[in-house]
Amino acid sequence: MGKLTSRCFIYLFRSFLLAELTIGICLAQEGTQSVYDLCRPELIQFTRQTYGAYNQNWSIAQHRQTRFMYFANSKGLLEYDGVSWRVYELPRKQKVRSIAVDEQGRIFTGGLGEFGYWLPETNGQLTYHSLASLVGQQSFRTEEIWNILLTPQGILFQSFAFIYRYQQGKIQLLQPPGNILFIRQVRNRLLVGVIGKGLYEIQNNRFVLLAGSEFLGSETINTLLPLGTSDLLVGTERSIYRYDGQNFRPFNSTLNALLQQIRLNRGLAIGPDQYAFGTLLGGVLITDGNGKIRYQFNQKNGLQNGTVLSMGLDVDGNLWVGMDKGIDLIGLNSPIRYFPDDEGNLGTVYDIASYGKNLYLGTNQGVYVKSVEQPDVPFRLVPGTQGQVWDLTVIDNQLLCGHNKGTFRLEGDQARLLCPITGGWVLHRLSRYPDLLIQGTYTKLCVYRKDASGNWVFSHPIDGFSAPVRQLEEDVDGNIWVNKAANQGLQRLRLPPDLRRVDTSYEFTDATFHGPTVNLCSVQNKIMITSPGGVFQYEASTGRFAPIQKLYPWLGPAVRKLFPIDKSHLFLLRQDGSLGWGSVGKQPIGDIPVKANQWVDEHENIVALDAGYVVFCQESGFAIAPMTNLTRIARGFARQPLIRTITVADASEMSYVFQGPASDLSFSHEQNNLLISFCTPFYTRPVNYSYWLENSTSTWSAFASIHQKEFTNLPPGQYTFHLKSDLNPSESNLTFEIRPPWYWTGWSKLVYILLLGGLAKLAYSFHLHRVAIQQNRVRKTMEEKLRQQEEQSQREIILLQKEQLEQGLVQKSEELANSTMSLIQKNELLMKIKDELGRAKNRLGNKLSTDDFQRINALIDANISSEQDWKLFQANFNKVHEQFLKHLLENYPDLSQGDLKLAAYLRMNLSTKEIAQLLTITHRSVELKRYRLRKKLNIEGDINLTEFMMKY
Repeated sequence: MGKLTSRCFIYLFRSFLLAELTIGICLAQEGTQSVYDLCRPELIQFTRQTYGAYNQNWSIAQHRQTRFMYFANSKGLLEYDGVSWRVYELPRKQKVRSIAVDEQGRIFTGGLGEFGYWLPETNGQLTYHSLASLVGQQSFRTEEIWNILLTPQGILFQSFAFIYRYQQGKIQLLQPPGNILFIRQVRNRLLVGVIGKGLYEIQNNRFVLLAGSEFLGSETINTLLPLGTSDLLVGTERSIYRYDGQNFRPFNSTLNALLQQIRLNRGLAIGPDQYAFGTLLGGVLITDGNGKIRYQFNQKNGLQNGTVLSMGLDVDGNLWVGMDKGIDLIGLNSPIRYFPDDEGNLGTVYDIASYGKNLYLGTNQGVYVKSVEQPDVPFRLVPGTQGQVWDLTVIDNQLLCGHNKGTFRLEGDQARLLCPITGGWVLHRLSRYPDLLIQGTYTKLCVYRKDASGNWVFSHPIDGFSAPVRQLEEDVDGNIWVNKAANQGLQRLRLPPDLRRVDTSYEFTDATFHGPTVNLCSVQNKIMITSPGGVFQYEASTGRFAPIQKLYPWLGPAVRKLFPIDKSHLFLLRQDGSLGWGSVGKQPIGDIPVKANQWVDEHENIVALDAGYVVFCQESGFAIAPMTNLTRIARGFARQPLIRTITVADASEMSYVFQGPASDLSFSHEQNNLLISFCTPFYTRPVNYSYWLENSTSTWSAFASIHQKEFTNLPPGQYTFHLKSDLNPSESNLTFEIRPPWYWTGWSKLVYILLLGGLAKLAYSFHLHRVAIQQNRVRKTMEEKLRQQEEQSQREIILLQKEQLEQGLVQKSEELANSTMSLIQKNELLMKIKDELGRAKNRLGNKLSTDDFQRINALIDANISSEQDWKLFQANFNKVHEQFLKHLLENYPDLSQGDLKLAAYLRMNLSTKEIAQLLTITHRSVELKRYRLRKKLNIEGDINLTEFMMKY
């Protein structure tokens, strides 16, 4: 079996979506599922400020390969890729009136005196290729192309007066029998309404009038659509007719009556037996195959403008509406429907219940009721319920209402007060006592029982407890868990069998959950708490709460509330308002795309209706989704993301890669700051992305709502950018290269190797030279050290000799001093002897012989300071004092022998007494000699003569 072409796949995929949507609508018409009929698809607005062009949008088309949306705008061609808008203007800035995209991806546009096609260039911009020059008609410049039709026989460009067929590079002119509005192709038949004449079919370039259509000449034919297997729908400004090939009959009287007022302008088949009609005054009508109106979108319920100029259906089954003011998207492919309170009549919705054939809304203004079998009848207020409604619960086929004023039982549009205790926040059936209900109120816990007729009635309050309870749960052990209002904390209560009082209680502090408790719920009989610190689960075995991330990591820390729907599935509401849907204990399937900014703060509520639907309470209205489609809603049907552009940051260079994996993307070393932009042409829900740059980042990034990623300072090398979205696990890849700088190419590396080899050789030679120099330096250094060592040795020897000489000199000085002292002592002794001898002679007189006396006296005189003693003293003195006397005599030649003796004795630092004894003279004579010596030496009076001699 051959592979399906992309066109076949798109067609089958689109058919699957539309068939599923049709089945959902048909099911909604049965029984209580008609609650679904009260709601309508989501409406998304794109204002002129959003898309950056003019108000009017005349035509809509989608690119088959990229799925980008294109709009014929009064300013030019609009392109939308799901993230950003771009505007392209025609050469003469004409208004773009028509648009079509062929299988090759050429985007054909038409305007005043102009038509052609656009193709993307490598710089990322669409470039226009005009075909107007092929028209050999001077009056063409005044013709405006209002419609472009792709046919097997060529591309038809249609103005009011002519049809231009473009085929094989040539233009062929077709002349209709009169002015026309639009040419349509239905089941390979080319049909055109000729003003004033009727409906024609083009056969072999001939215009053939359809029999019986002459009456349409007085009307303007705006739409031609297939009906069933063979019939046609012919829509004029005021009516829609069914044509079976023979006769024209009114399609639907109710629809035609409405069109008489709001005027039909466009028609589009949006599915099997599903049609969308755009009007001039009343917006968009969506009908079934019988003309029954399913939805009407107008300015009152959210459409930007009531004048519809164009409509287009994308491959996902969504309806795009181009209007006289703006562009709107109707999300037909999503099973989620909305009931908006556009005029604010109902108030904020806190709870919803389906009871009997009625739908009840509990709001801050009271209880509102509406019959699901009468969708056109508005909600009405139940008398007596004015005020804040907190809770609507159906138990045993009885609808109970927790109200600011107390608790009511509702029947139809009647309310009966059961309990006057104010603030019925939450009502819960006890599993151990199924015939009893427990309720949390503003002040206490209350118990309800059944009376003899089986109706719920108030029984009694529970003693021993007084606090506002906004949530309560019962665990498997029969304990009652209450989450008190105003952040008063969580408490576990134990009640006796009669439920009259509280036996025991235990209160958990905020520190247990790292903040106040936000939400209390029971998931698979496990008590769970959400708080700013995360999600916690109570473990009965330990009596403590444990972070649930250890058990279910997929929940994450940013969960605001949990809403169990059944035993195996739950919703998780995150802090940012996004809603997840998953299986308990498993990785969640994905997100439910409800509006994140519409929750009722601190009172968010999700209700499972008996009819198989889940309802999301919102500030203005509510949203509803079929339970059977939650998995499909969460997974989505988005294609893998497109890597749109890769741009050099802060530069104009750009490589356009949206048509597929780009090859040979190469950037210079200076262009290593790159900005990669990406998108997913999925227009009804936000898309989160995760990326990984191979050879740069190590792991996938976390999913985030980003549409571009910048990488800075990328080193040279090969890179692969991997991208995936949370709506499609398939990857998109982009490979590119950062080239090395010019100085790090293959040739430059070879040059560097050669240079490095030469430098190595030169360095080696230089090294050898340095080694030789170093060796020579070391040799010289060693020689110098040897010389210095020799000199040091010589100095040491000289110092040693000097020390020895000094020691000898000291010794000689001591010897000289000793000999001098001895001489002094000898002279002193001889003088004493001589004096004693003189005294003895005087005493003895003549008794002592004169000769003996003289002989003894002469002997004494001969031994006192003889000349021989002086010569001996002089020789020893010169040895000690280095020729002192010789030098003194050389400087002062006038010195006598006596002067030299005195100078020598002064050099030895002898006192005057000692000098006198050596010279055998008196002290006075010594002083006289000192005076004479001072004169000969020419010494000033303030200079000490002894010091002078010692320093000389």
